Amino acid sequence: MDEREFRACGRKKRYDTRVDAKKAAEKSSRRKDAPKIFVYECPYCGGWHLTHRRPK
Repeated sequence: MDEREFRACGRKKRYDTRVDAKKAAEKSSRRKDAPKIFVYECPYCGGWHLTHRRPK
């Protein structure tokens, strides 16, 4: 794993499928005053991650 890859996803929770990531995002978004959570497919590991930023 190179430095750029580690910074991009090495410390993030990886979900194997988009469905699993969406379930986790929905659970996180139910908390009071929680921001909207989005999911995106990682170009480095091929898994799915959560983010507060709207994917492009």
